[in-house]
Amino acid sequence: MSPAPTWPPGRPPAHASLLASPAPDGPSLGGRSRRVALPGLLAAALAGGLLLAPGLGGAALASQRGAGPWYVAALRLDEAHQISTGAGVVVAIIDGGVDPTVPALAGQLLPGAGIGDDAAPDGLRDDDPDGHGTSMAGIVAARPVGPDGQPTGFAGVAPDAKILPISTGRETDSDEVAESIRLAADRGAKVISLSLGSSGPPDSGERTAVRYALARDVVVVAAAGNVESDDHDPADHAINSPANIPGVIAVTGSNPRGEFWDGSASGPLAVLAAPAPSIRAPVPVALSPTGAQTADGTSNSTAIVAGVVALVRAEHPELNAPSVIDLLVRTADDNGPSGRDEWFGYGVVDPVAALRAVPLPVASNPLLVTPSPPEPGSLDTDEDALLGAGAGTAGEGRTGAAEPTPPAPGAPAGVPPDVAAAGGETAPGVLAWVGGLAAAVLAGIAAGIAAFVARTASRRRGAPVPPGGPAWP
Repeated sequence: MSPAPTWPPGRPPAHASLLASPAPDGPSLGGRSRRVALPGLLAAALAGGLLLAPGLGGAALASQRGAGPWYVAALRLDEAHQISTGAGVVVAIIDGGVDPTVPALAGQLLPGAGIGDDAAPDGLRDDDPDGHGTSMAGIVAARPVGPDGQPTGFAGVAPDAKILPISTGRETDSDEVAESIRLAADRGAKVISLSLGSSGPPDSGERTAVRYALARDVVVVAAAGNVESDDHDPADHAINSPANIPGVIAVTGSNPRGEFWDGSASGPLAVLAAPAPSIRAPVPVALSPTGAQTADGTSNSTAIVAGVVALVRAEHPELNAPSVIDLLVRTADDNGPSGRDEWFGYGVVDPVAALRAVPLPVASNPLLVTPSPPEPGSLDTDEDALLGAGAGTAGEGRTGAAEPTPPAPGAPAGVPPDVAAAGGETAPGVLAWVGGLAAAVLAGIAAGIAAFVARTASRRRGAPVPPGGPAWP
């Protein structure tokens, strides 16, 4: 693994790229950082792409790109492309912009938008020092053959999808990310890819923007974040924001052996894993004479999962976003402990399995369901409970809460409907009900105190990790 960037003393910069220094096919490039505007913010990493003529099927793709990057074989993309290539799906890349002169992305870019004075108004310029946005777009939708008929050497996960570049310029902050998410949803993106992030709980604006996108049938995918190998502080290994916002597919990293990549953040909110290290990706020729470089990071993983979402949405255009998410988590390759875990989430994304499985339409986003049984006495199932962030706006974002049954007409307040409907029970019956209610209240208070103590202790300990670190280094 390439060495991770060294941040100055204190917390890392706002939504800064968490890429381990990329290795270009040319002059050496250093790590990248984005706008230092909010204290304590981290970000994600870098990835790769591909180019071809419109509408080519899997066989043509395989013959034109050759072996391709290692994730092509690991994910069996040649097989997946026999079923879907992502045609008709728009994927928003929220980043530093995308270079439209890269051959592998010719014909793949839609006019986008820019947020902030340092961004191209249409998103069609890569202002990132390492060409991060171009690389992310390449992982999603690069084509194997350029306009000149020559192989590009890249392999897009969804080579017939279109990229909507939403640029935040050279640097970014949470406000710009939130605005970008809303703008991407309004511009018709069916997938939003966020290969960036920040440490700690999400900004309220980002949370609201994510809810806005989810309500518009958008699948939101975000990087879990990267960690340095010598950093053993559990807080630094936690899932970043906006990946830690409920409803978002939080993506961790896997290596070529299908094991957990040790440079990836992890935690209970992990949803899917995907290839992270040694990903070769396109960049502007100003950064590398060959127009390519190789880097590690969960940015790569995020763009790969976003591409797989595009494959599924193209194959099943009738499915809503929750059903697409459900399909991906049901068909993931469960490489870690059985069931959902803190490293792989539900498993490594499996595009072939997802495309071949029978979809089961669901109405609600499965990631908005509490991942484990609630503690005794706990009634919270909203976003704040899922984030472990404490109380939020009363009633905001709650899911699955049953409406109380209204009392029968004329019943006194607080009397259960069945008692009122009985037309007046005997006094002992009412007294028994009151006594039972009092006992239940006392038991609930005791359970609530015990649950509070347990939750407080858990927060002090932080997220559990296997002895000696992750079991799949």
